[in-house]
Amino acid sequence: MRDLRFALRSLRRQPLFTLVAVLTLTLGIGANTAIFSLLYQVLLRPLPYRDADRLVFVWNAYPKGNLAQADVSIPDYLDRRRDASAIEDAALMTDRDVNVTIAGEPERLPALAVTPSFFATLGREPLLGRAFTTADATPGANQLAILSYALWRSRFDADPSVVGRKIRVNAEPYTVVGVMPADFESPWHEPDLLLPFAFRPEQMTDDERGNEFSVMIARLRPGATVAQLNAQMSAIVERLIDRLPVRAAFMKTSGFTGVAVPLRDQRAGQIRAALYLLQAGVLLVLLIACANVANLLLMRATGRRREMAIRTALGAGRSRLLRQLLAEGLVLSMAGAAGGLALGVALLRVVPTFTIAGLTGGPAVSLNPAVFGFAAALAVLTGGIFGLVPAAAVWRDDAATLGDDNARGTAGRGARRARTLLVVAEIAVAFTLLVGAGLLVESFANVLDVNPGFSSDRVLTGSLTLPGTRYPTADARRAFWTRLLDRVGAVPGVAAAGVTSNLPFGGLDASGTYAIVGRALPVGEPPLHARQEMVEGNYFAAMRIPLLAGRTFASQDGPDAPRVVVIDEWLAKHRFPGESPLGRQLNFGSPRNYTIVGVVGTIQASDLAGPVPEERIYFNAVQIPVTRMGLVVKSTLDPASLAQAVRTSVRAVDPEQPIADVQTMEDRVAASLAPRRTTMLLIGTFGALALVLSAVGIYGVLASGVAQRTRELGIRQALGADRRTIVRLVLKQGLSAAAAGVSIGLLASFWLTRYVSSLLYEVSAQDGRVFAAVAVLLLIVAMAACAIPARSATRIDPVHALREG
Repeated sequence: MRDLRFALRSLRRQPLFTLVAVLTLTLGIGANTAIFSLLYQVLLRPLPYRDADRLVFVWNAYPKGNLAQADVSIPDYLDRRRDASAIEDAALMTDRDVNVTIAGEPERLPALAVTPSFFATLGREPLLGRAFTTADATPGANQLAILSYALWRSRFDADPSVVGRKIRVNAEPYTVVGVMPADFESPWHEPDLLLPFAFRPEQMTDDERGNEFSVMIARLRPGATVAQLNAQMSAIVERLIDRLPVRAAFMKTSGFTGVAVPLRDQRAGQIRAALYLLQAGVLLVLLIACANVANLLLMRATGRRREMAIRTALGAGRSRLLRQLLAEGLVLSMAGAAGGLALGVALLRVVPTFTIAGLTGGPAVSLNPAVFGFAAALAVLTGGIFGLVPAAAVWRDDAATLGDDNARGTAGRGARRARTLLVVAEIAVAFTLLVGAGLLVESFANVLDVNPGFSSDRVLTGSLTLPGTRYPTADARRAFWTRLLDRVGAVPGVAAAGVTSNLPFGGLDASGTYAIVGRALPVGEPPLHARQEMVEGNYFAAMRIPLLAGRTFASQDGPDAPRVVVIDEWLAKHRFPGESPLGRQLNFGSPRNYTIVGVVGTIQASDLAGPVPEERIYFNAVQIPVTRMGLVVKSTLDPASLAQAVRTSVRAVDPEQPIADVQTMEDRVAASLAPRRTTMLLIGTFGALALVLSAVGIYGVLASGVAQRTRELGIRQALGADRRTIVRLVLKQGLSAAAAGVSIGLLASFWLTRYVSSLLYEVSAQDGRVFAAVAVLLLIVAMAACAIPARSATRIDPVHALREG
């Protein structure tokens, strides 16, 4: 405690030094705390399920068709739950956006239909009421709902008597049977309602295989592994091939199988690489901050070398001096950690406004004991470094200093070398960080230049789901969409309106297999696969998707007319090279064929930074009306100004039908780029901070060096050295350190940037332009940082310097 009290008094006597050191550490530790909080939340924290490490997602996979993960059909789920011995329990889930009327106007809420085994599989039960039973998952007896904790609080004021109450879901009465706990997290998206997933008898037959619209989650038996489950699912497929000769060829040529993925790996997805990159970036910033503070302490220790030598001569042991220096470093680091935690809290208020990747629910990122422990560990580590570095640098020269009559005290050779090495390390680390930032900036610029194949300018979008109970027939659904498009099209300012089942960047992109009539696939070739969507109205005109050949859908393509489709340019070029596809027919597994009547441009509707995944086929929604569609409105005005008019049009067609997710297409595209934009901005911010800290480090070392070499520089001037020589001498010292740092950083970056390659788009991880630009930038900044100390050196008065010496 005596050492700590002495350290506090010593630091209090130098408030400017203490403030600069603590602020530098606050920046480094605060940024690390915020990013580690996110890393912990996604990758490290215990998941709120019983024995979460035994939970896996189970997917269908078609490796020969380049489809690594596909949804699961009901028969596939039943097969695996019954026959895979590695599975202890399993559940099936499917998204069901529903129209709910609780009080006032109806609204669309996200729901998740789950089998009753969902609760046992996860090891979670409702806070109030009960879970679903097997009897609840029976068609006609499944009008039940379990509320999320958030919906219970926001819509029902946390009233415990809500259990047993009726609410209207899709215009039908549903009984609330439970409320989930506040800490419950859905493994798949984050619903407001849980509904029973009831299987109709025909859905459990072999005819349903291939109708894949659900997500399966399973709990492994104790001791079972993912590899064992995968092997058992492959065995199930082999038995299916023997039992179902009609589907055998398809399963063989597509490589159909089942694939299990651990729950945490599935939830993390592609965010893992971005989070590791961000954490590495802030650790590099902390290293630079530590180097700067260590340099400050070295300069401070140089001025105290005479004090240390006197204390040694008076009997203070080296261990005593070491404890003092460690105490001072620890006090600084603890103050920096306290400031860093405060800064981390502030940053965490900003982090949720960014989207680093598509996280599937979960509690908000926040400080917790693990994060506090991380910050404390950083404080102890940095405190130790701050104490040891100055001690090691001045250790050997303490006795010699006692005999030095220079009142100023001159830095020993060890201290000067240590400060220079720290600056070299700072520049090397800054170089590496700036190269990463530069690569991400260039990659993001390339993504922005991608043409998605449609125009997002002045386009308003929304999403609607028609309740099957209110619109049970194709005629009813067809009539709704037709009336809606007529009303929206009549709104002033609307240039064109249409609907689509696969709204670009809307999170839904249905697909399926098809065959070209009259063309047999080569033996062993996987079946053709395409994105498939229904459109109606002036969808192509509203999205400005160009017509390249033939025509789009017209009034003659009614419900009783021959079936027609429009294909995109990708399909036309790859499946009909050198010939016109117009008039050719496609088959989708039914006796009825579909004639190609037009070819439109290819669009990128999910990831601008990825290749077009596959061809796209458009169906006429008048001929195949569906319940869930996205509305697209091309406007001559600000599209946001039409939102209320569009909502009014929907209510005019059906007062109980809400429209959800109303936003401009530009906002949808921007949201799809948010993970890349956020990662780039954060790494760029860290790089800029590293650049500033490095410049401060260079300036500090040179300014200190000039101050401590006043007598030497005065003698040089007295002996005839001109101003240019003095400037060259100071610049040489600073630029030599900068050049060494750039050289080391260059070598390190060539090795480290390979870990960034997965986040880049059309730019090499060793892009020479980025490396050269960063090197030039750092050298310019280093020269600027050298300029002030160099100018100060030329203003030294030789007579005054000799007299002071």
